[in-house]
Amino acid sequence: MNFTATVKQELISLPLEKTCCMTSELNALTACCGSISLLGAGRVQLHYVTQSAGVLRRIFTLLKRRHGISAAPRLVRLGSFGGVRQYQLRLTPEDTRTVLRGMDPQRREGIGLRGVPLRQTRRICCRRAWIRGAFLGCGTVTDPARGYRAEFVLADAARAAHLARLLTLNGVPTGHIQRRGSEVVYLRQGDALVTLLGLMGASRAVFHVENVRAAGSLSAGVNRATNCDHANLTKQLSAAQRQVEQITRISLARGLTALPRELEELARLRLSNPDAGLKELGDMLSPPLTKSGVQQRMRRIAAFAQTLD
Repeated sequence: MNFTATVKQELISLPLEKTCCMTSELNALTACCGSISLLGAGRVQLHYVTQSAGVLRRIFTLLKRRHGISAAPRLVRLGSFGGVRQYQLRLTPEDTRTVLRGMDPQRREGIGLRGVPLRQTRRICCRRAWIRGAFLGCGTVTDPARGYRAEFVLADAARAAHLARLLTLNGVPTGHIQRRGSEVVYLRQGDALVTLLGLMGASRAVFHVENVRAAGSLSAGVNRATNCDHANLTKQLSAAQRQVEQITRISLARGLTALPRELEELARLRLSNPDAGLKELGDMLSPPLTKSGVQQRMRRIAAFAQTLD
């Protein structure tokens, strides 16, 4: 099961509570999965189509609880789409009229689903329900192990703008593009994805994303530490090699006895321990010397070597 299906499975298992939230969620599902057919003589029929049996059950439950509708869903297989299963729920003209009026009591006689009734999305709880319904109807989310991205593919600009506004009001920054005649509202940030999942009520999905993010942060920290250690080691070895070259030049030109006694002792230790760090060299001296003291003496050796050029 992919991550989108996992999230939707968690959402459709959430209990139905307040009437206003049920109406809001059903409105969003109707906007994403519903369409109107003309039957003639002024009669119209609303039907829902989705590729998820769980989502269709959610729609059926909302219709039954909110409007007392008991139309039977059916399974069809469309060969033109490679045999992909589609689940359909068709309402009678009378039930269609009931649902449309329930979506927007101020609706005048009409057959379209364009536009979004704002009454049910003024409350925070109803906004969350609308966003949840939109995701169930037309949303997808990438597995967080491969990136942080969620999309809603809607049929018209009005519904896309409404969804983007609701997400923004709830602290979820979004983008909006057109793709193959559809309006796509998307987000692509880890924080935004966590906020979205939390708004919809997908708490298990939130924990999963946070675990992936924590693992990624730990891995990035380990990589940074490893790269830093490697860079420091490379720098240390490069400096040690340069010091050995300077001491060798002094030895060949004048002999190490030409150096002051304390510098000669350090020079011989460096030749004998070309891979040792400055602190290690300081511990080998008698008496021991601090790292900064060793650095100072190495600078004096380098200055002496420069006089030989």
